[in-house]
Amino acid sequence: MQIHLRDLDTHLVVTLEGTSQVKREKIDLLHFQYEIFTMHDNDSIDDMVTKFTKITDDFASLGDAINNDQKVRKVICVLSPSWEVKALIGSLKTHEMEMKVRKKMAPQKKKMIAFKSTPTISDIDNEEEDDEELSLLAKNVRRMYNKAKFNNRRRW
Repeated sequence: MQIHLRDLDTHLVVTLEGTSQVKREKIDLLHFQYEIFTMHDNDSIDDMVTKFTKITDDFASLGDAINNDQKVRKVICVLSPSWEVKALIGSLKTHEMEMKVRKKMAPQKKKMIAFKSTPTISDIDNEEEDDEELSLLAKNVRRMYNKAKFNNRRRW
């Protein structure tokens, strides 16, 4: 008996994932579990999150993932009344702390004042002196360069 790889692959897929009908049944069951999911009064948050994560992970493994917005809305809706107030107060406190940290971390904007200036005679004189000093410096650098260049030629 000769086994083809394609047949083996199909057999493994059907065995591991089931047929498309079985897959659809699993997804329908998960939808039902997702819709009736609630938090019981004696459940802890960890218990509730564990059950919820199992359902959503099973959805993802079957290729029918639930986006984060839907997950958040569902969790908020299923919280027991005793947790709703605690969660809301905790969220508000956390948000307030984050806002304080952001405010401290944000650079303080300093107000700067700019004055309009008009050139005076002394400013013009200073510019002329600066130009003269710059040209004198350029001449000296050129002389030093030429002198060094001349000295380097003598060595060879």
